[in-house]
Amino acid sequence: MLLNYLNIAVRNLLKSKLHTAINVLGLSLGIASVFLITLYIRHELSYDRFHAGAENLYRIAWVNNNPQTRTPHPMAQALVSDFPEVESAVSLTPLWAAGLTRATHAFRNPQRAERYDERNILAVDTTFFDVFDFPLVRGDAKTALKSINGLLISESMAKKYFGDEDPMGKQLMVDSDTYMVEVVGVFKDVPENAHFHFDFLVSYLREKSLDEDNEYYSWADFGHFNYLKLRPGTDAKALEARLMAWSKKYIDWSEESLRYYATNNLGFKLQPVTDIHLHSRLRWELEPNGNIEYVYILAIAALLTLVIACVNFMNLSTARSAERAKEIGVRKTLGAYKGQLSVQFLAESVVLALIAIAVSVLFIEVSLPFFNHTTGLSFQLQYGKHLIVLVALGTGIGIVAGVYPALYLSGIRPSLVLKGRQAQSPAGAGMRKTLVVFQFSISMVLISSAVIIFNQLEFLRNKNLGFGKEEAIVIPLKNENNTGDFQTLQTELLKINGVSAVSGTTNIPGMQFNQNSISAVDRPEDDIDVSEAYVDYDFLQALDIKLAQGRFFLRENPSDKSGAFVLNETAARQLYPEGSPLGRELVWDRDGHVSRGTIIGIVQDFHFQSLHEPIRPLLLSLGRKNFNFVVIRTSLQDLDAKLAAVEKAYRQYEPMFAFEFSFLEDHLNRQYASEIRTGNIMAAFSVIAIFIACIGLFGMSMLTFQHRVKEVSVRKVLGATALNLLVLLLGNFTRLIVIAVVVATPFAWWTMDRWLDNFSYQVSISPLVFLIAGLALVVISWITLSYFTVRASKLNPAETLKNE
Repeated sequence: MLLNYLNIAVRNLLKSKLHTAINVLGLSLGIASVFLITLYIRHELSYDRFHAGAENLYRIAWVNNNPQTRTPHPMAQALVSDFPEVESAVSLTPLWAAGLTRATHAFRNPQRAERYDERNILAVDTTFFDVFDFPLVRGDAKTALKSINGLLISESMAKKYFGDEDPMGKQLMVDSDTYMVEVVGVFKDVPENAHFHFDFLVSYLREKSLDEDNEYYSWADFGHFNYLKLRPGTDAKALEARLMAWSKKYIDWSEESLRYYATNNLGFKLQPVTDIHLHSRLRWELEPNGNIEYVYILAIAALLTLVIACVNFMNLSTARSAERAKEIGVRKTLGAYKGQLSVQFLAESVVLALIAIAVSVLFIEVSLPFFNHTTGLSFQLQYGKHLIVLVALGTGIGIVAGVYPALYLSGIRPSLVLKGRQAQSPAGAGMRKTLVVFQFSISMVLISSAVIIFNQLEFLRNKNLGFGKEEAIVIPLKNENNTGDFQTLQTELLKINGVSAVSGTTNIPGMQFNQNSISAVDRPEDDIDVSEAYVDYDFLQALDIKLAQGRFFLRENPSDKSGAFVLNETAARQLYPEGSPLGRELVWDRDGHVSRGTIIGIVQDFHFQSLHEPIRPLLLSLGRKNFNFVVIRTSLQDLDAKLAAVEKAYRQYEPMFAFEFSFLEDHLNRQYASEIRTGNIMAAFSVIAIFIACIGLFGMSMLTFQHRVKEVSVRKVLGATALNLLVLLLGNFTRLIVIAVVVATPFAWWTMDRWLDNFSYQVSISPLVFLIAGLALVVISWITLSYFTVRASKLNPAETLKNE
């Protein structure tokens, strides 16, 4: 019986080839789109879930008025000692250069000449592998990190430095070949879905042995990343509530501070590791995180795209009722039951959906390279696992989308059909109109959302940031000891034709800045948190930053080297709300190292961090060495020649490291990689959704034209012009699309308004966006309908009506 249903289903589908092709194309595009977005969403939701006992892993965050990820180094092991519910803990940190910039170290295999610059280096406790599940392929996880001169490397790094040789026990030369480290372990490459990545691990034992008395490893320095593994069944919230009172054992909190933190629900907090990637927005994240709202947006886009494809199917199936009516009438007259007919139509629906699955696999394979490029990931179609999912999805879609057409068609009354009195019921026509409105409402939401996302990205790219991001080249200085003479490098760079300014700095806009506190000398209790950077005399010229008051650092003023500070306008307002701070003294507390100096200038506020955040207080101090970057302001004409000259000067300054450069503008745009990725995906799938809707509209207009051939012929006989026929045939569909635009606009407006709340600086949502999107939908629909409209205007009434 089932085989018979399938045979009839295939025969009916082949009988209406164009109708079948339209349905298959729409469904396959919808399924391919949903599959790709689902791959991305599953990846985003899978972060850090590969760890054994991932549900018991937590990061300790310090949540005050300026929440951050970093806490004191001794905290991890103290928690293990003092709380039996803490199974294990680890403290870790990247190796930093000045200004909270990741340090670069050069590694070389002594048997080879090639030297490589590396930044993905972590210092970790010996308990690292007790907390995290990063499997070792060589070495002993229990002992590897107890070696002071040991180094653990990833499989990729083992291949890079040693080829096919066994790296265990072999050595690598570091920096200027002044010391060597021994490879004591090899770990699998860190998965893409980890919230931090690394290629090298060194033990804190080594770092501490280099400077045992450094306060960086004390309770006074909030500069490390601490993670806990709790015993199963532990109440993390209950443990969190005890942390502040417990920490008084190690940190000299005042009672006033403890009361303030308790009243405002501040202090040490536990973040589930599996939530960090999508939910954490703290300062000094190890890597840029994702955003759960973007996942929701893409999930909704995927669902709506699939709904459009299913609506197409239902619309086209019910619209064919006139063609199938006599067939159904005859079958019922010959004794077919309604249930049998319903199963028959469901079988057709499932067969068509399975054909669409096969076509969607082709679309997926073709689209994956583009999709991987857009997301920056490396998805692959796994035929074993994914095909089972796709077949199940296709069967489900076939059943769900086929239920209404099956019930509708099987309910046709044969007595009326065989007399030619029932082709399409008013209720069925009304349902199809409702589905068309729903379909184009979804398209309206997607296209207007994509336009607003694009507008916001353009706003981010083009907003005046308060400094000159164009014509600025950034070169990282990798030797933290700066054995070269920076002034010599600066002088050589200024000799290059077209270079107008050169500055050294520890930090550049768009990256993380170190943060400490400052206070007015006469009001030490009113301290404020400031971001900080060491710069040289030409910083303002190199970045084209404007001075608001006072002056900047001057070479002819020796006192500027140790006792002068420049603030931005925000810091000046917060520190001295009552008046100008020029000439007044402040105290700068850098993790217990206190400096005192005079405020000599105020620079205009500029956006030194992303536009997700408001402008924060900033302090600039004169640096003389340990710069992390050189900023070169230059015209971009003859760029290749300029870069060659810059590289030549750089190699004299840092001969050991490879030359790298970037444009400041490109560096700033990378802050919005997540938004750009989401915008690109939304734009692509908006186009697909509109295309699917138009495929359905084309099919609907084809069937409508077939049903109204005689009506159009009669109107032509009675004198209707081509314009009259155009209005007749386009009018109904145009009204439906206008209704769809009106219905969708409030929802799209609300959704995008929520998305824009992620930014401190944002575009306003203009009604023009929805007007243009609506007009675009109308025009696209007219183009889609134009083929049958032109055919109708060219009908020969004599041919159509000759048998009437």
